[in-house]
Amino acid sequence: MMLESAGFEVLNIGVNKSAKEIIEKVKEYKPDILGMSAMLTTTMVNMKEVIDIAKEEGLTENMKIMIGGAPTSQIFAEKIGAYYSPDASAAVETAKKLISGAVV
Repeated sequence: MMLESAGFEVLNIGVNKSAKEIIEKVKEYKPDILGMSAMLTTTMVNMKEVIDIAKEEGLTENMKIMIGGAPTSQIFAEKIGAYYSPDASAAVETAKKLISGAVV
């Protein structure tokens, strides 16, 4: 919602999606940024799986990956190869920097 308010086109594919389902949507829509959010630590594992598959398939060459959500952290994001935003407002600023090519 915050990203849309800032002028970004957002495709929300819903919750509880498998890594395979997310990767299929990435291939279909070719986003500039893939954003993932976790509400529980149990879903954080899926984030790493998505990123690993995206890297293996060369999808990260033209796409940045952002994560957020209550159980995530900057350390976790760095560990899995994603950009981190602690809240929705910060996500807007991070997305703007990623799109402009600025250092995040």
